[in-house]
Amino acid sequence: MSNKMRIPLKIAVFCAVFYVLCVCVAFLFRNDQGSYARVLMHELYEQDNIDIMYCGSSHVSHGIVPEVADKMTGKNNFSTGTAAQSIQGTYAILQQAVKLHKIEKVFLEMEFAITTQAPKEKRTGFKADYLVAKYIKDPKIRFEFLTSISTPKYYLNHFLPIGKDKYMTLNPANLSYRFKSILSGDYFRYTYEDSDDEYAGKGCLLDVRTVKNGSFSETITESPIAISAISKDYQDTVDKIIGLCKAHDIELIFYSMPCTDFYLNEKGNYDDYYSFCKAFTAARGYDFYDFNLAKETYMDFEDEDFRDDNHFNRQGVYKWTRAFWNYFLGDISKEDMFYTSYAEKMASQPDRIFGLIYHFSDDKRCLEIQPVVNHVAQNRITYDVYAVTGSGETVLAEKSHETTVKLPSGMSGHIRVISYLDGVQQNDCTEKFASF
Repeated sequence: MSNKMRIPLKIAVFCAVFYVLCVCVAFLFRNDQGSYARVLMHELYEQDNIDIMYCGSSHVSHGIVPEVADKMTGKNNFSTGTAAQSIQGTYAILQQAVKLHKIEKVFLEMEFAITTQAPKEKRTGFKADYLVAKYIKDPKIRFEFLTSISTPKYYLNHFLPIGKDKYMTLNPANLSYRFKSILSGDYFRYTYEDSDDEYAGKGCLLDVRTVKNGSFSETITESPIAISAISKDYQDTVDKIIGLCKAHDIELIFYSMPCTDFYLNEKGNYDDYYSFCKAFTAARGYDFYDFNLAKETYMDFEDEDFRDDNHFNRQGVYKWTRAFWNYFLGDISKEDMFYTSYAEKMASQPDRIFGLIYHFSDDKRCLEIQPVVNHVAQNRITYDVYAVTGSGETVLAEKSHETTVKLPSGMSGHIRVISYLDGVQQNDCTEKFASF
């Protein structure tokens, strides 16, 4: 054999052996035995057929309970949401699903955290994308997906089984658990175990955590929704989803799942986002159903229905599923169901403090309290403030209108703030602190 043939052959053999070794290492060291994405994608392939499919990110996995929706619709429902799933990931999963099933209806959730993700020219982190790509079986779909999420400089990491953001672990405890899972066969039975979540099947997570009513607080002020950051990549991929649904005679419905009013009021410009989604979908011939604008007569959620400020817990998921399908199966008009804007919804509510934002000074010696309200004047709000340490509670303020409180030095623990509106308690919020 000539040198001209020998050298390319050696390179080819080396690449093949290297790739096989990477596959073996990835299988042994990939920390995915507890991934609900792995379980739901396995179930996706195992279904006889899927009639109704829900697409999006974690709002979808913490959204519809398929078991309840099955009974209400008489159809087989399936949720395909994974953590921080990009719109390209949603399109890839939908492409894979239509190759397997005769889908009648697709609900596409338009969470603004996903809508405003950076375009591929600016993307640097791909962990959520690799979570999806790993379980896409069709090589053509996987290839198109991975080349759509970034510029070519990341392609090598995209296609190698090991690399940055590929869920590799060297943690001895994680490896021990993984090897036991493989050897016992649990890994191949696709079971899901987590202390915070229960898996309800067909892509649904039931979070057992609960937010107490009136306890929402934050230490960082949320930035407004970056409407100008909604990229052409996002819009073009939605157009691909529309085209795919039309080609397979699938009804496509755009919607947004309810978040807490604390979360949306923190953003400060939710109506701007609603206007964008409404115009964007209308330009393509579709309605947009934003359940953040649903009237309380039909949908009324409390803090305790959520696990955090924008994901339902177990109780909330069941309430939301029933309310969601009561609307789509009922005879309630869109005009009766929804306010015309989020501002109109806020104006219609009774006076409310949704939660508190804690602004600590750099040395943690001073706290500024910022209430998140609908239409409440500051002079109607008073506060009790306590420093809670191992030795008990220290009163820092009582029934005070002041929003700035001096904190004791050299202490650590929690700052507890109780807010009152016209003397009636509204919130009881706690955040960690350590002053210098």
